Amino acid sequence: MGRHRKQSASAVFTLTPHHKEHPLQYQQLPEQTPIIVGAAQVVERLGDGARPPFSSPMQLAATASLRALQDAGVSSADVDTIAVIQLFSDAAKAWASPFGGSNNPPESVAQRIGATPLRRIYSSMGGTEPLQIMVELLQAIARSEMKLALLTGAEAIATQRFAVRNGITLEWDEQFDVALDKRDGSKRFVAREEIVSGLNMPVHYYALIENAQAHQMGHSPQQHRQHMAQLLAPFSEVAARNEYAQTPIAYSAAALAEPGPDNYLLALPYSKRLVAQDNVNQSAALVLTSVGHARQLGINPRQWIFLAGYADGVDQYLSQREDPARSTAMRDVLTTTLQRADATPSDMEMIDIYSCFPCAVQAACDILGLPSEGSVPLTVTGGLPFFGGPGNNYTLHALAEVSVQLRGRAARALVTANGGMLSKHAAAVLSANPVHAGRIDWQHTDSFTIDCSNIMAKPLAITPAEGTVVTYTVIVRRDAPDTAVVLAETDSGERFVAVSDDDAITASMQQLSPIGRAIVVCTSDARHEFHFKSLQGL
Repeated sequence: MGRHRKQSASAVFTLTPHHKEHPLQYQQLPEQTPIIVGAAQVVERLGDGARPPFSSPMQLAATASLRALQDAGVSSADVDTIAVIQLFSDAAKAWASPFGGSNNPPESVAQRIGATPLRRIYSSMGGTEPLQIMVELLQAIARSEMKLALLTGAEAIATQRFAVRNGITLEWDEQFDVALDKRDGSKRFVAREEIVSGLNMPVHYYALIENAQAHQMGHSPQQHRQHMAQLLAPFSEVAARNEYAQTPIAYSAAALAEPGPDNYLLALPYSKRLVAQDNVNQSAALVLTSVGHARQLGINPRQWIFLAGYADGVDQYLSQREDPARSTAMRDVLTTTLQRADATPSDMEMIDIYSCFPCAVQAACDILGLPSEGSVPLTVTGGLPFFGGPGNNYTLHALAEVSVQLRGRAARALVTANGGMLSKHAAAVLSANPVHAGRIDWQHTDSFTIDCSNIMAKPLAITPAEGTVVTYTVIVRRDAPDTAVVLAETDSGERFVAVSDDDAITASMQQLSPIGRAIVVCTSDARHEFHFKSLQGL
């Protein structure tokens, strides 16, 4: 991170002509105004044939934390709260570490940086957690419940997998007997009926969303591959210029669209380069405090970043959404965040849309009225497929990036995040301009969460006999199409998921969308199996 010359705490922000009617100066800001004052990121690349550094996730988090504290010009001794975003190894069996881990990640970071925090927080799982925990900390600071907080997270999945492949044993186990505020991550974002039908990975669910979007756009499977590639190619160009990207390579749309040994199919329509990459060694950290405490510590006002707007919310299960190509909760969160910031998308100088899958980007662009062909930059990092997808922690990198880029500029940035199956949503507008600091009444805001309980939920069918295909995917296993999956609806409006292992069906669905076609269903052991009512189109 760059070093910045200290300025007087009474320095006046240089306002653009648009803001001259609001001559608010730094010294006029209320003491309890919460701010971001430090940011840092770390990446470790294994290299071609090179022996990896074997940093544990906690070492990576500690490195980013120390750099963020240095960036803010404060000491580890000033930290009274450390919050860590939940590791993927603690979130899901598929990413479990065979080398152990910490039973108290905030204390692991504290021990390494020499801090003695009063509070240690370990988040729930989900891509929205960096935003949600950041806002929670900012609110606690605004209410004088803490003075200076460190928010960090990391993943060392690349090192973990390298070690497993090469028979290397690592010692990552750490045990501490100190207090930990460990958040409950038990909330499910998928229906039991979806899991029973073989939808057991995020890529399967997002493929259903993606193919529903393709149908609404009038795209054939081949046309939609080109669309996804053209949407994401500009992301890779940003990643190629980002020193913290795990894979700083610019891909052409043709390279992203063409399946191959390094771009193999996962679930129709997705191949590897079109989705979030979790094989990373990355960490990020933010330092948060209040204006009053920043003045006491002599933190450069040029570093002060304000939250101008924020909202979060949760949608229904994918199979029960009225339109599975969209998320009503995403719409409500994005529009509410901008309303609270008194801003529009065109007011944003920087935008980072959570990009786990192309459909997540397209859904946000449609809500925000943004073009998705590359004329407007939609990422500050390079996105999860190219910058890297460090588990639940990606958005902390986006926050760190905009926090640095905003400094000294009368500009705003929009950062979005989602978790689950386009289920959880959060968004924030950040600004370095003190004019925007008063958009949130921190003392009287009990919750930033939108009540999404009134979002329509389609009922689920228990034993469907017939239905019409709403969306679909073909799951690829062992490098071959394996299972066809459809989300369908009965004539009475009940939804269900059904599968088929018929080779003719999986082959036909790779070439021609079955959306709108009638199916017949047979149910056994709670699993619905389907075949098309008519052979037409096979």
